[in-house]
Amino acid sequence: MVRLLDLGYVSYLQSQTIYHAVAHCTTEASQGTIIILNPREPYVCIGYHQVLEKEIDTEYCTQKRIPFLRREVGGGTVYLDKEQLFFQCIFPSGSVPMKVDNLYKLFLQPAVNTYRKMGLDARYRPANDIQIGDKKICGTGAGRIGDASVVVGNIMFDFDHGEMSRVLRVSSEAFRNKVCEAMENYVTSLRAELGYIPEREAVKGLLISEFERMLEVPLLRGSLTPDERRMVAELDGRFTDPGWLHEEGGKINGWIKITTDVRVMESKYRSAGGPIRVLLRLKNDTIDDIVISCEFAFHSQIDLKGLEDHLMGQPVEAGSLLRTIKSFYASNDLQSAVITPDDMVRAIMGEKN
Repeated sequence: MVRLLDLGYVSYLQSQTIYHAVAHCTTEASQGTIIILNPREPYVCIGYHQVLEKEIDTEYCTQKRIPFLRREVGGGTVYLDKEQLFFQCIFPSGSVPMKVDNLYKLFLQPAVNTYRKMGLDARYRPANDIQIGDKKICGTGAGRIGDASVVVGNIMFDFDHGEMSRVLRVSSEAFRNKVCEAMENYVTSLRAELGYIPEREAVKGLLISEFERMLEVPLLRGSLTPDERRMVAELDGRFTDPGWLHEEGGKINGWIKITTDVRVMESKYRSAGGPIRVLLRLKNDTIDDIVISCEFAFHSQIDLKGLEDHLMGQPVEAGSLLRTIKSFYASNDLQSAVITPDDMVRAIMGEKN
């Protein structure tokens, strides 16, 4: 037996605390639970290992009255709103695959099939994406909470690329523009694909049917237990506690993940010949877009646009980049340039100095 909690619209806070509460109350003897809901208001959610002030422009969010939360599972920063229909799958860990890739493959398939029922050529893209062509159309996450394995995702009716890029704390407005551009190119929605937003209840019905088909059992509509309600109340307090929100996380890197295949980064490297700034977008670990900025004196020595074009499609591997850049320098008679090929490689690789 698998329980269905079809909760409609809930507060931004309880769109996170409810599934956490169900997971905390799960034992090895518990039934599985599928939760389907929408948040009433937009908010930003960071992963457990992230540092709030390094991920989110908290001043902007406060000014715009966009709340922010930290969840108990990992992953990146996400902007969430009522245009995303959440599905949250909570099962005793012993009853589902242990390997996270297999968890994703199992519990994302109903969403894949739901998109397909609407005429879209959606596919599961390991480890944790649903894509149409090379565009992402589902935000996902997975992890262990207590004795439960949890997989969460959404059906994206619409997506605000501009607001997603605006709530992030980034190193420069130029980089923010690159993040927004990457999202516009590689994140899609039902509105973008169909030209309209389909009726929500019909889509939800398709999703429930696909979960039943995958699980090979009917979903039995239910409600939260008294223990789960008490846990929701406890987590409501914890998730809004400043000590929890501002807790120091783990290692931070400069990459912003757009899809499984696409990520963007800004790096700044100070060479002997002057500072270098690189805005970089990778697709499948090759250069999909690059903007290089250097001191004015170096601009007069080198055709930076030509170098950028020369680097397009190149794998981001130090040896390969060095050979490519040395070849460009040689063909453009730049052997005496104040910024060397090695400097360029260090900047592109995001080395710190």
